[in-house]
Amino acid sequence: MAKIEIKGSPEELERVATFLANNNIKFNVVKDYGNHSLDDTTRYNQLILKYNAVESEK
Repeated sequence: MAKIEIKGSPEELERVATFLANNNIKFNVVKDYGNHSLDDTTRYNQLILKYNAVESEK
């Protein structure tokens, strides 16, 4: 299996995740264990919960 790494803000990640979900492309949002601000870490965690829950429902 191959991977694509998206680097950027939570907003950019959400744009890409929304595009993938809308086009029925399977994906997972995973933790990168990077050095993020508390706000960004919270937002990334929300995206992980949101999009991984959508994938598990399919």
